[in-house]
Amino acid sequence: MVFKSAISKLNKYIYWGVILLLLVLTIPAFFEDSNEPFIAIFLINFLVILILVWIYKTTFYKIDSTNLFWKSGPFYGKIDITKINKIEYHEGIIVPTIWKPALSHIGLIITYNKYDDIYISPEKQQEFIATLQCLNPNITFKNTPYVE
Repeated sequence: MVFKSAISKLNKYIYWGVILLLLVLTIPAFFEDSNEPFIAIFLINFLVILILVWIYKTTFYKIDSTNLFWKSGPFYGKIDITKINKIEYHEGIIVPTIWKPALSHIGLIITYNKYDDIYISPEKQQEFIATLQCLNPNITFKNTPYVE
């Protein structure tokens, strides 16, 4: 089962604002006497924009019978569902994890193995949690409004 990442309005504005800023910052180099500054700045900004759009368009989570796969642009990983210990609902821009393949400030912190964690933001959180709970009934939930 595949779950797309939820995209908050705030993140949408930030992504498109950064892309617009990078395009605007390229304009002054266009008016230089030589083409080298324009080409260099354009290429760098184009690559950054390409990566941002790639992340924006390809952030998703997939659950099969044994693993949770996540992908966000060039970054991807896999988590053994039986190793998931806890799922915690989180709302806010500051997230206390290192891996954050998410496009929303409302999501889930998944703790697995002994000390590993990841922040994700599936669109259909309730369905996502129910699917994981069916595959691993030993998961504990914290601050999750969908589990009683």
